[in-house]
Amino acid sequence: MAQAARRLGVQMACWKAWECDRAAPQSNRLAMMAGILAVSPSWLLSGIGAGPLELEANDRAALLQELQIASAEAVASQKRVQQIVALLGSVPVAGDSP
Repeated sequence: MAQAARRLGVQMACWKAWECDRAAPQSNRLAMMAGILAVSPSWLLSGIGAGPLELEANDRAALLQELQIASAEAVASQKRVQQIVALLGSVPVAGDSP
C-alpha cells in the first residue's frame, strides 16, 4: 500500500482514506491508480470489468522464465551497445582533424 501511494504521489493517509471510503480520489488519480494496480478504472469503482490478474503457479513460472530470458537478452544487448560505442570512439569521423 505504501509503495502504491508513493508511486501515485499521495500520502499514505490519503490512500487509506480512499480504501476505507472516507474520501474519494479525483478522476485523474483514479485512472493513475488503476494503472498502478493493473486493473480497469471501472473495476475500481464497481468491481465490473478487468480486475487483477491471478496467476496460476504454472503461469507464474512461465513468466519468471520469460523474465530471465529477457533479462539475459538485455544484458547481451547492453554489451553489444558498449562494443559499438567503443568502436565508434576509435574510428575517425569525417571532418574531424587528426
